[in-house]
Amino acid sequence: MRRRSLLAGIAGGLAALTGCTDTTTPRSGTASPTATPTRRPTADPDPTASPPPSGTATRSAAAEVTVDELGLQYGLVAPASPDSIGIRDPETPYVVASVRVDGTLPLDAFALRVDDESVPPTTPDARSGGDRLYRTSWGDDGWYDANRGRGLLLFEPPSGAAERVRLAWPGGGRTLGDAAGARLAGPPAFSAAVDAPETHAGTGVPSVAVEAANEGERPGRFVGALNRVGPTVAYTPVARLTELVPAGESVRLPVPVGWGWPDDDGRVGDGDPDVTYHLHYPGGEDSASVRLVESDSGGSA
Repeated sequence: MRRRSLLAGIAGGLAALTGCTDTTTPRSGTASPTATPTRRPTADPDPTASPPPSGTATRSAAAEVTVDELGLQYGLVAPASPDSIGIRDPETPYVVASVRVDGTLPLDAFALRVDDESVPPTTPDARSGGDRLYRTSWGDDGWYDANRGRGLLLFEPPSGAAERVRLAWPGGGRTLGDAAGARLAGPPAFSAAVDAPETHAGTGVPSVAVEAANEGERPGRFVGALNRVGPTVAYTPVARLTELVPAGESVRLPVPVGWGWPDDDGRVGDGDPDVTYHLHYPGGEDSASVRLVESDSGGSA
């Protein structure tokens, strides 16, 4: 297919591109200075009650904090080039929180308490292009900024099983469930595959999913970065995929699919792949290709 030679030339210089899909620059003031995690002994007076549902507000003397997301995972989904996403630090445990604050609460007021140790928030190494996380689309999530009163918090907890893991702030906090302390004993072991049809006819887009299996002995959070080649772009991010999976179980994650339709220029039905999905996850990768074929009605797919 004629696109093969085109993509081969584009792939070689991909890192130098200014970006076909990345038109959003990081928001000024959203990336906090990189901090080396330090741990200091601390007493944790917070109760050991089960964590409330995400989005529940907790009021302190200084501010009301709403935790929209809170989870432990190994590795981060971050930009790998101007037009792709990948996995960073797959052997490193991270706790990621998305918070909203009504009031005044500086970044250093937050801490992650792992048993009797306290870990301050940090950010990925900006020198390696890791000053942004990819969550749903380019640039739509920024680091926590006290002036905006919202954003992402990132913590690097110590490795090794723990009894309790808790996000804390003055006068409040949220305990991580899902056996988070036990999961700090080591990274999960996953296998994963992209499930897409070999051929597709019609004017719509096919159903695509990622199937992930937890092959370890503990619950683990699957983290995947999915990119797409074609049918009208050289390379583009598709989705950050994440799901907590019990030990020995599998999960099927539907993929949001949408693309621009190619012009009828002879490519459809030529026998070569028109769309290829590339999945990266800690410990592995997979891909699946789709050929567009003529529909039964006689039009092009």
